[in-house]
Amino acid sequence: MLLNTLLLSLIVFVRYLCFAGGLYFLCYIWKKKSWEHKQIAPTRPEAKVIKHEIKYSILSSILFGFMGAWMWDLWEKGKTLVYLDFSKYGFFYALLSLFAMLVIHDTYFYWTHRLLHLPWFYKKWHKVHHSAPNPSPWAAFCFHPIEALLESLYMPLIIFTVPSHPAVLGGFLMLMTVLGVVNHLGYELYPAIFHRNKFLNTIISATNHSVHHRFNKFNYALYFTWWDDLMSTRYSSNQAISRKTVGVSTDSELHHLGGFAPVPEDSNALQS
Repeated sequence: MLLNTLLLSLIVFVRYLCFAGGLYFLCYIWKKKSWEHKQIAPTRPEAKVIKHEIKYSILSSILFGFMGAWMWDLWEKGKTLVYLDFSKYGFFYALLSLFAMLVIHDTYFYWTHRLLHLPWFYKKWHKVHHSAPNPSPWAAFCFHPIEALLESLYMPLIIFTVPSHPAVLGGFLMLMTVLGVVNHLGYELYPAIFHRNKFLNTIISATNHSVHHRFNKFNYALYFTWWDDLMSTRYSSNQAISRKTVGVSTDSELHHLGGFAPVPEDSNALQS
């Protein structure tokens, strides 16, 4: 199990490094000038914030690797619903199972995220993730170790309830990493139709999640807005998005959401 933990931790971190590092290079270095109009906040994350996010991301990758090794061990013992014969359920079921994984994870994430925003849990654990009101793409895996373990429990929930092929699981984990990084990117890369179309507008965007980090309120979900809509915890910054399409930063909009004051710049700030 130790060898599997080390192997899977390395795979998790390299996958994360490729997506977070790749998008960081694209937005913060290569397209720094030409994509200024896509930048959500007027300031960029400080170097100490990025270092903090990378440090905790490494720890989270190790813990995610441990969870993966445990799942692997359970599969070898025949205690999961993971199957190897793709033809057993077919292609249509594979797509359906991928969607089921997203819904299960989104539901689990929404409610654990709400829990972590209760004052005691926030102060003890979740504040690590909210190290600054303006995160970088490296924040996607930036969790306190206890929170990382809590967040990884969606995996046994999935493989004990959804018959899953390893290829679909791999695709789901890849998608989870990409969307987690995009949500924390600090740049709005989705075209305007994503925010104006009734269906596409239910997909979480970087601007949607920036509202959450800026106010520590609203928009708790990971993939879809369904739970936020149902529980009245969604703030949809459609007006900000509309202005952003003509090159206006959304940050001025984010500072005036329904009378809520933004998180003070130093309230979650790392100590020098």
